[in-house]
Amino acid sequence: MDLLKEMIHIRTDIPGRRSLTLLKKLKQLNGGWAEPLPFVHSGRGQGCYFYDVDGNKFLDFASQVASNPLGYNHPRLLKVVRQYQTHPVKYAGQDFTTKEHIHLLEELISISKGMDAAFLINSGAEAVENAIKIALRKQTAAKFGVSFESGFHGRTLGALSCANSKRVHKEHYFTFPMHRLPYDHTAGDAFQRILEQEGSEDDIGFIIIEPIQGEGGYNIPSNDLMQDISQLCRKHHVPLIVDEIQSGLGRTGKWWAHQHFDFHPDIITSAKALQVGAVVSKKNMFPKESGAISSTWGGGHILDMALGLETIRVIREYHLLEHNRRMGDYLKQKLFGLDVYNVRGIGLMCAFDLEDKKTRDNVFLQIVKHGVAVLPCGTVGIRLIPPYIVTEKDVDIAISVIDVALQKCRKKGFRHKGPVCEVHGC
Repeated sequence: MDLLKEMIHIRTDIPGRRSLTLLKKLKQLNGGWAEPLPFVHSGRGQGCYFYDVDGNKFLDFASQVASNPLGYNHPRLLKVVRQYQTHPVKYAGQDFTTKEHIHLLEELISISKGMDAAFLINSGAEAVENAIKIALRKQTAAKFGVSFESGFHGRTLGALSCANSKRVHKEHYFTFPMHRLPYDHTAGDAFQRILEQEGSEDDIGFIIIEPIQGEGGYNIPSNDLMQDISQLCRKHHVPLIVDEIQSGLGRTGKWWAHQHFDFHPDIITSAKALQVGAVVSKKNMFPKESGAISSTWGGGHILDMALGLETIRVIREYHLLEHNRRMGDYLKQKLFGLDVYNVRGIGLMCAFDLEDKKTRDNVFLQIVKHGVAVLPCGTVGIRLIPPYIVTEKDVDIAISVIDVALQKCRKKGFRHKGPVCEVHGC
């Protein structure tokens, strides 16, 4: 516990007074309200640690939902920010070109074997939307797409049509025609049945799959599943889109998670760790007509593109792919020593389950209240996605906190009594 006190410092209840006031105001003003973690980030942090507005110091094993791969105030990223402090303009990148746009495309293609073109947009959902557009430009007679049970691909309507991880995400919205496949070894047989029922491979616009499911539960597919789907797509000339928005850019110990399964997709979507959204493919997959696909901002702010470029360079120069593999193995080894279920993960994309949703929610809240930021996933899972600079010491601290939370929640008669505050519904 001395190690915990040295690195984590929780000085108030969670949420603290200032966080509680701000969270109440957020709920009042924010039309897109969802339950956030029970604190308000101060913007201050160093390495894998950050502070909330009440001065509490947390260990970050959520990485801003995988969008903060190098932690807080990385010196290389700070240098980039200083270089761009006189560039407060957001450039409309499809019309007003900057060198950062070109350089990021070059770096992105360099880490994407077999691909020779990419397209920058603002977000992961937009990346999926444009991947669908690219596929449908090839499949001109298509009537429907194919995705997987428990998949998540974003909240815009096209991306949401492909997703089905949570009912609340889709209720009352129009969706594209879609067929679902099970995310297991029977997916190939299910795909064959779709072909038999529909009568023509030309009816299928695309198949989209996460090489590791994110929001749906950090589910890891079998090698048979990935091989079967990729082979069937090749055989029937169906474009295969791999959604790497949460799993990509090195988190699993390879540049792309699908590389663990030894197949080549037609289209890759990326965002989060890249700092901008992107679609990566072969040049001949993209439309030939100028303006057939577009994005107002073409990669967001010039600073976002510069930070994405530097992130790739730091991962390469500091050998963080190897580091992520090694630290992921260490994290899983430690998780196997806890009283939890179904420990799983590749690299620094790890998760474990609790016996039911109520227990998961209780344990999740206790972990956060004791100073480690984590996130739920699926129905009973908790995911651990630390920054790529995480150390064994950081892992040991996180495991100690999780163990404390588990012990508290498993005490006879323990139940979290009502919401932690009027805002947060855990």
